[in-house]
Amino acid sequence: MQIKENITKVNKQKLVDQVLTQLQGIIQSEKYKVGDKLPAESELMKLFNVGRSTIRESIRILVYSGLLEVRQGDGTYIRSTEHLLSEDPLQKKLQHVEGQELNELIQILDIELSGLAAQRRTENDLHKIKQQLDLRNQYLKEKKYDEYLKADIHFHVEICKAAHNSALTEMYDFVCKLLHQMFDTVLLDTKDYYKENTQVHQNLYMAIANQSVEDAKRWAKANVKLRNNLSF
Repeated sequence: MQIKENITKVNKQKLVDQVLTQLQGIIQSEKYKVGDKLPAESELMKLFNVGRSTIRESIRILVYSGLLEVRQGDGTYIRSTEHLLSEDPLQKKLQHVEGQELNELIQILDIELSGLAAQRRTENDLHKIKQQLDLRNQYLKEKKYDEYLKADIHFHVEICKAAHNSALTEMYDFVCKLLHQMFDTVLLDTKDYYKENTQVHQNLYMAIANQSVEDAKRWAKANVKLRNNLSF
């Protein structure tokens, strides 16, 4: 795919933001479609006149946003032309943080939100949480790992909603979207994680159902501990 005509050289100030803006414009232009492959990293470095770290950071952010997909050993492909990078100051900052930092943020949220959900959940909330728990278990049994991952994230999002705090729900939902790409590659290669984690999620659901705040936080912490054994 030739994109030279769409490129202008960027200044040294705020390089990543400038590269992001141009790359997003290229991806969303009518000339390119979902499934097209981006030029190699070395070619992008020459086109933008920037270093390797700037290109990699830009690609990472666009992957987390859902615009790009990195296929190991193959290259970077356009995954969507519809998503937009957030202009919200907090969300824009979160797009630039490292995966481990995002993981630590969501761990803190997971534990506290689980406690609040146990305290505040309604029967309707509980039904939605159980629905996602059943789906994640079903998809895992069927080895439909992409669907499993989505159901796993939705399970935690429903717990977050059950805490009935709109500010935390908005932040949690956005962070989950950023983490999806990270977990998509890590969890699929960690088969032992599934079996152990399934029981932890079942226990977390039961703690929320029984409205046991301390047990809910304890099982959320157990899930955090398992997640920390993964390599991000």
